[in-house]
Amino acid sequence: MRFLLTYATLALAMLLSTASYGQKRLNLFTECDCNRTLLKQELDYVNHTIDPVSAQVNLFIVTNYLSNGGRVYDLQFKGQQELAGNSLNFKVSTTAVMTGLERDEYLNKRIELGLAGFLAGTDYANLVDITAQAPPEPEPTDTPEDEDSGDNWNNWIFETSASFSANTESQRSKSEFRLGFDADRTTPDWRLSFSPNFFYRVENITQSDGKEVTSVRRDQWFNGRVVKSIGNHWSVGFFPGANSSTYSNIDLGISILPAIEYNIYDYNQVPFKEFTIAYRLGWVYNRYTEQTIFLKTEESLARQSLDVNLRLRQRWGSVFAGISAGNYLNDLSKNRLSLDARADVRLIKGLSFRVSGGYNIINDQISLPAGEISDTDLLLGQVQLATNYSADVSFGFSYTFGSLYNNVINTRL
Repeated sequence: MRFLLTYATLALAMLLSTASYGQKRLNLFTECDCNRTLLKQELDYVNHTIDPVSAQVNLFIVTNYLSNGGRVYDLQFKGQQELAGNSLNFKVSTTAVMTGLERDEYLNKRIELGLAGFLAGTDYANLVDITAQAPPEPEPTDTPEDEDSGDNWNNWIFETSASFSANTESQRSKSEFRLGFDADRTTPDWRLSFSPNFFYRVENITQSDGKEVTSVRRDQWFNGRVVKSIGNHWSVGFFPGANSSTYSNIDLGISILPAIEYNIYDYNQVPFKEFTIAYRLGWVYNRYTEQTIFLKTEESLARQSLDVNLRLRQRWGSVFAGISAGNYLNDLSKNRLSLDARADVRLIKGLSFRVSGGYNIINDQISLPAGEISDTDLLLGQVQLATNYSADVSFGFSYTFGSLYNNVINTRL
């Protein structure tokens, strides 16, 4: 009996010691698309809690991917409990040439600086030490300052990519080749980009009678974009394009689509919320590889489309809903309506729900070839099939429970 009392006393003392240890640190809840392992390692003087309600500081980070390959992180710190009323918002920009580790380390340093303001007026201030060092004085050069500090690339970012893959089995083989190039220039007033791409895939199948069947798919396309900002809500754009596709039965396709867009919210709020309405009206020319089901070998058409998109990114999660409608003006029966929605919402403590779905009403497949499709192309998905709709849905949930604080880093096997 005395042994049991002694054991219970020791266990209670350990429990109280652990609890008090947990209370010695500031409780931080972080919602972000970031390297959490490195974050725990660098900010080892706080409790990284899984419960936003019990945290004294909530950190919400929205990641925006720029067309030039860089990223902009919007950081929102919000104090709770004894720190209620304290808040801090700022942005952190990274460049496309940074490696993943450089980007993570840079973001963590800025997070630490933001968190220091919350620690300064509390008992936790002695847990952190910040040092600052003045930058070295620049060495004198003969180059004028204006020329030396200029951007020789004039805000242009270029990226080229190439890939090859192959898979071989006894009776089946497949190889793919991709080649792409992207050029982007982004300024507060202009957004320019052009991107040529090439895709080639060949599949070979040996049938039971020993006969070998080969199927080839080849796609080439070019997309361009010229967008001009007009104030905090309006923008206009020009979208040229060209394509050639064995899958879509297009030997040569050319499109020129001017557009105008209005954002109900200020564009400065895009990281957290946007509600855009975009209208496109332009010209499309197609020369077909084979005669289409409408007995066309080539045609020139006028097309219009309207896109309405709502996107919210908040502490409780993110929501996207979009409607897109378009048709050919020479025949309004050739049209398409697309509905798309996604949500990732934290319902209650530890419980998150994810759902996504889309539905398309399709009446504008003007390039479908006349005649029958071979069984090989049908089975391998090398050609486009006729359909008047498409639909998809997915949903799931996650529930996190247990110890609120877990600051341990262990990446072992």
